[in-house]
Amino acid sequence: MDVDRGTSIIRHTVRQTMSTIGRDPTAPPVFAEHAQAVGALLNDMMTSVVTGDTWPGPLVLVSLCRTLDIDRAGLDLLAHHTLTALLAQQPGPEALVRTGATFAAATCHLPGADASNPNPHRAGSARAAAARSGSHLPMPPTWACSGCAQEWPCASKQSQLLTEFGGTGPALGIYLGSCFSAALFDLPRADRQDLRTRFLGWLPRENLQGTDRHR
Repeated sequence: MDVDRGTSIIRHTVRQTMSTIGRDPTAPPVFAEHAQAVGALLNDMMTSVVTGDTWPGPLVLVSLCRTLDIDRAGLDLLAHHTLTALLAQQPGPEALVRTGATFAAATCHLPGADASNPNPHRAGSARAAAARSGSHLPMPPTWACSGCAQEWPCASKQSQLLTEFGGTGPALGIYLGSCFSAALFDLPRADRQDLRTRFLGWLPRENLQGTDRHR
């Protein structure tokens, strides 16, 4: 990926993520209160993801979340909006998978909403966020689920994906196709058709259009 293309992906992803999460009524207020710090971290993270450079992303994310008192549900919400914004930039499967893996690794180190903050308003918002995105993120290279250790996408994540992407639209098929492509590389001994069924077989046939390039 050339420098100009990479810079554009980073800039648009960070800007769209911060804009969307700022309008999300389920987002914890801390995202608006510390938007500059969160945006700066996302910029560093996306720069590493797009360029392939080494960056201690999970550790930095965990540190920021603990400093700002962002629980697991809050980070999951940030992951959802970041991946959605990144997907719109069509960066390719590697960037999508690296981003998801970074968030998944960080999420494992954070407490759930009820354990981290008893505040009713914040806990209610966190539960609403968790209901929509949850902690069921893919964890390459095994492609197990970070939330239940089942094969990803697990049944819970399939339901969440339908909500996150507003139904079985083309964007969901493209995202899962990107994950399928990356899983083929990470799991060379797995049967290709079994993997395709696992990642894409639960979608209606019309949503598989446009995913052929990932086969």
